[in-house]
Amino acid sequence: MTRPAPPPGDILYGSGFRLRDGDLVLAADHHGSEPQLVHGLANLEQALTLRLLTPFGTDPLNARYGLDVRRAFTGSNNRRTVKELIRLEVVRTLGSDPRVREVAEVLFDDDPQFVAQVVAAGGRPSDHRPRLWQVLVTVETVQNVTTSVLVDVEF
Repeated sequence: MTRPAPPPGDILYGSGFRLRDGDLVLAADHHGSEPQLVHGLANLEQALTLRLLTPFGTDPLNARYGLDVRRAFTGSNNRRTVKELIRLEVVRTLGSDPRVREVAEVLFDDDPQFVAQVVAAGGRPSDHRPRLWQVLVTVETVQNVTTSVLVDVEF
């Protein structure tokens, strides 16, 4: 089966298989089921989310891939210091993607402006839980497009 090419503006952000909660999303048609594809900015958002949800060093093909939150909890750091260490790690993790020009903002679910930003980005904030923080990250792409990803970071 021949698939149409993605729109020209989407080529920079790539294409991939659409995932939902870590599982492939299948599209059923009269020929059977095939994995759905995701293109462009939606693919970048999915890729950035995966970078944040993958524990650092667990990718067998790239040991430097993923988010490392362990270091934030190795010392006797207070909550503010832990958040800043995780914020720096989020910037390192997403800044290593060649499609990202800048990580503009990292907000945690207990930051005052978090709820307004999540709603503005089309997300839905959840209640804060002790070992799980929602993190909203806003990035500027190499094409000067602003996008956000919302992830639950467990520690």
